[in-house]
Amino acid sequence: MSAEQFRSSLTDDERKGLATLLNALEPFFGERQTMPMQLVKSFILAALHEGEGVTELAKRAGLSQSVMSRHLLDIGDRNRHMEAGFGWTTQHTDPMELRKHRVVLTPKGTALAHKVLRALFGGKR
Repeated sequence: MSAEQFRSSLTDDERKGLATLLNALEPFFGERQTMPMQLVKSFILAALHEGEGVTELAKRAGLSQSVMSRHLLDIGDRNRHMEAGFGWTTQHTDPMELRKHRVVLTPKGTALAHKVLRALFGGKR
């Protein structure tokens, strides 16, 4: 059977939506061709809830604090292997709670978020 003989399980709008999503993920794959989706999710959560700590972000992701901490290291300044991370986030000590570190986007992370949003919404962002 040829490809033309198969009927798509998805509507044209659904295929268009998936193509838009794939296009929006492209900036991540530009950083690393085999980008783990867990790091993408951690970045998006950090961007959505900037200023929260590891514990709060871990709860939002449904992950243990240790796993979220590793993800944040990987997308931060320095990864868990003490090598350069992606540099999308950084952590600042909370002056009121010295044991707590708040996660914020770096300029590189903000630029990445804008690339993703432009891909999703066109020139509207």
